[in-house]
Amino acid sequence: MPDADIPTGTDPRNAETIHVFSVDLALPQARALAEDEAALSAALGGIAVDVSRAEAIDPRGLAEYGLSGYLTDGEGASADAVLPDEPRLDAATGPVLVLRPRAVRAAPDPEPPLTLLGRYPMEAARPAGAPIRAASAEGSAAGTPPSPEERTRSERRASGLVAMAALAVALLVAFIVWAIAA
Repeated sequence: MPDADIPTGTDPRNAETIHVFSVDLALPQARALAEDEAALSAALGGIAVDVSRAEAIDPRGLAEYGLSGYLTDGEGASADAVLPDEPRLDAATGPVLVLRPRAVRAAPDPEPPLTLLGRYPMEAARPAGAPIRAASAEGSAAGTPPSPEERTRSERRASGLVAMAALAVALLVAFIVWAIAA
């Protein structure tokens, strides 16, 4: 079936593409098709398919959320790519087959009972909030060693006491050596 009138939004061989098909079967048979690698491969035009990345769903069970909301919020499809097809997707009443990213490596050429509804790229990942700033990255965390200028008075006093004790021991040794030699 030619799908020239269906916006694709991305190259169908792209690993980050969600493929959506209507299924002209009852839901139990659609689910069985999604789990049968050989049958699903034949329905997709003989291409290899990873059935662990395929799911048959009933869009009527999505209530007000709709198939378009399921694709964008539930599967991570780009909202900009799904938006033009939203009325058509949300009007689907029969079973729908969703091929998640990396389910196929070649462009599907669907045969009955499948009809292509659309191909949608995944939404680009974005951080949830503002960049994280850490005090340790700024050099002001508690574990940062102090600079030489930041030495306190007590540290200088302790160094002086150690030097004086070493001098006293040296003088004592010199006195003992002098006393024995005399």
